[in-house]
Amino acid sequence: IKGTTGISGLVPEMAYGIMNADTSIHTGAVLISVFYECLCPDSRSFFTSQLLPLVDKIPISYFKVDLIPYGKATTEVISKGTYRFKCQHGSLECLGNKIHACTIKMTTNDIIRVKVITCMINDNYNPKEIGKKCCEEYNIDWNVVERCALGAEGDELLKQYGDATDALVPKVSFIPTILLNKDRHDQAAILKDLQTEVCNLLKKESKAPKECD
Repeated sequence: IKGTTGISGLVPEMAYGIMNADTSIHTGAVLISVFYECLCPDSRSFFTSQLLPLVDKIPISYFKVDLIPYGKATTEVISKGTYRFKCQHGSLECLGNKIHACTIKMTTNDIIRVKVITCMINDNYNPKEIGKKCCEEYNIDWNVVERCALGAEGDELLKQYGDATDALVPKVSFIPTILLNKDRHDQAAILKDLQTEVCNLLKKESKAPKECD
């Protein structure tokens, strides 16, 4: 975490292309952007102990979630539309990140998106097996997700998430990195108690729901 706490950094708009389709979003809703990788233990812990509990408690109209599965990977452009990825935890993580990216693209509801990705990240060492299981649990077409992840579309999505991650200022030094309203704020506080940090931002705008009390 050292080196990120309290440092501001803006994310390019391309990172926010997959937004919540819910038209009842409150003005002043908090945008939660999660830069993560699927085999990272700290990423898994954040999803299971911070993000999922928040989604289960705070009404969806008070926040939006963007998930950016890339982390400390690198992308080499071989030719137009052809890339070689190197992921921190190996090729299995690259495949898992692509499966996440394709699943994220197919989900328009933040609650379902967080739940299915949390389901996957809980046991991502066999990304196809857990991907199929979790997609079926949340009524997402696994065949479409798998076809995306194994093809050019999955490569392109991961490349775009890589561009968004690489554009962070300062550069990512810890995964996961969490932005609230496109700002890093206090990373240690966010990773320890996401709900409190989100509620504090809502309270500043006098928009906090009763669940924040």
